[in-house]
Amino acid sequence: MDFTPTEAAGDLTGLTTDITTRLATPERTAQLEADRAPIDADLWREVAAAGLLGLAAPSDIVGDGGADLTTLETTAVATTLGRALARLPYPQHAVAAVPLLAAHGGDALRDLLGKAVTGDAVVSAAVEEDLGFDVLVPSTTVSSDGRVTGVKVNVPFADAADALVVIAASSDGPVVVVVESGPGVTVAETRSTGLSPVYSVAFDDAPGTVLDGGAATAAHARDLLRLGVAADQSGVVAGALAAAAEYAREREQFGRKIGSFQAVAQRLADAYIDAQALELTVAQAAWLLSGAADTGATEATSAVHTAAFWAADAGHRVAHTAVHVHGGVGLDTSHPVHRFFLRAKQNEFTYGSAPVALGELGAALADR
Repeated sequence: MDFTPTEAAGDLTGLTTDITTRLATPERTAQLEADRAPIDADLWREVAAAGLLGLAAPSDIVGDGGADLTTLETTAVATTLGRALARLPYPQHAVAAVPLLAAHGGDALRDLLGKAVTGDAVVSAAVEEDLGFDVLVPSTTVSSDGRVTGVKVNVPFADAADALVVIAASSDGPVVVVVESGPGVTVAETRSTGLSPVYSVAFDDAPGTVLDGGAATAAHARDLLRLGVAADQSGVVAGALAAAAEYAREREQFGRKIGSFQAVAQRLADAYIDAQALELTVAQAAWLLSGAADTGATEATSAVHTAAFWAADAGHRVAHTAVHVHGGVGLDTSHPVHRFFLRAKQNEFTYGSAPVALGELGAALADR
């Protein structure tokens, strides 16, 4: 594959960077965390106005400006938002929900898709039930008439969401159900490592709409969600590494910049390799999922497992490196670098930890 970003991805990265530089400042992030805001509403409106929420929607939904872009472009935006620690459900909404609604929602969900594209509706995902749990083997169930019963955990931005993408068990296997907020849906806030809005959601015979495609759609939803979080983590890792490198260039100890010390330089070099590996595995998974290569779903899923492993493993190492290079400053919970650490730890365990991703990758390779 060609790892060169598409022209559209490059342009979108620049546009998103301009937006986050203005709105997603460390000071604003700290204030949103202190206020326990359910979403960064100002940033959401700006991202929506820039057309970044509907990149993967067909042009007949987006309008004349639609370009029918793919995961290559949505992951580029997700990475840039991750670098800014944006308080938005972009991986769940734009990377996963919009293309799923467009491809499998049909007329029943066309209105929701239109609102999701314009930002008038927020869509998140409720797929996890326990750490290490296979999201494609849920205990949450859906009846023949689309009513969902069960409990999901680690649901991001659920309080701000107008609808949730849910993976539930049916008589024919796992399916994706879109459940809109309302009767039968109870949201309870839970404190998260990353200080981002996370909730548990209980469904009690909640009405929903089942997407077509059955188990294949459920597997694709899992892949898109994992890829979205891996892309966010790639941005987080890049931001943490940049902050550590800048500090090493400026901080003096024993009359020298600490970046000139061999131990510090080697630690940063290892972090750079980790960041590059994560970036490239995310690009490969996005390329395969976008349909740019006729390799089939199995290879694309294996690429997603690989990116998820690097998101967890590299995220863990680089986050610790950034804190250690900063020394005592890195332990200050009010310092921006500590937020990179917390976000990386949250992403590390979202939709499967490193051992979970490796186990699924190993099983996929054995099946070949």
